Amino acid sequence: MKRSILVLGFGITATLLMAQNNSNGFLLSGSVIYEQIVQLNIQLEGDAAQFADAIPKERKSEKILHFSEEAALFENHHVEDAEEAMDMQEGSGVMIRMAEPDNKTYTDLKAGQQIEQKEFMSRMFLIESELPTGDWKHTGQQKLILEYPCQQAISKEEEKEVVAWFTPAIAVPAGPGKFGNLPGLVLEVTMDEGDRVLVAKSVELKELDKALLKKPNKGKNVTEEEYDAIVEEKMKELGVEREGGSGHTVVVKIRQ
Repeated sequence: MKRSILVLGFGITATLLMAQNNSNGFLLSGSVIYEQIVQLNIQLEGDAAQFADAIPKERKSEKILHFSEEAALFENHHVEDAEEAMDMQEGSGVMIRMAEPDNKTYTDLKAGQQIEQKEFMSRMFLIESELPTGDWKHTGQQKLILEYPCQQAISKEEEKEVVAWFTPAIAVPAGPGKFGNLPGLVLEVTMDEGDRVLVAKSVELKELDKALLKKPNKGKNVTEEEYDAIVEEKMKELGVEREGGSGHTVVVKIRQ
């Protein structure tokens, strides 16, 4: 009985907070900074295997989402720090370079359209599509993120579960990248069986400069299928095997 009362009270708090804020002219625009944590799965074979223990097991980076009631733009934060180079051992000739691609996702919330700018091997591509529905299922689970009451929703991406936490207190159906279209701003996403996590570090509600919501326009226009085919072909040429349907987990086999 106690648990039922607590959950009900939490839901009422979220509803009252949203109603109160909206009645006071609550801003539905601003920026969210996310920390992204990607688990790395890098395998070295042959003589290079001796450096396996020196390879990082995860990579952390920051992303930022600018949003309004009309549109949203998700991109890298701190672009100047987007590349890291690691020498496994001086004079070994083995160098691992990790660069954050200049990817951006623009979402037209009113028209239900999305433009993705993707960088691959120094080439830029533009992919235009309808806003993904996500086919979200609401679980009833709730928690606080940065003091915002959030609700859990689960979807599937290429047969893998995606878990999102959104807050109805900020009634904008946006989120990091293509993870949105929910009745509230998405503050946390877990995908690829936990190999990639995005969680909000800060939320700033403010009047947004419309210049921050500029559509990406660099790159060759392709479909999602054409882009995936280009990536697969190039990976095969380089002898790199990609594991996981979404491509966020990569297995790199280096042979000498």
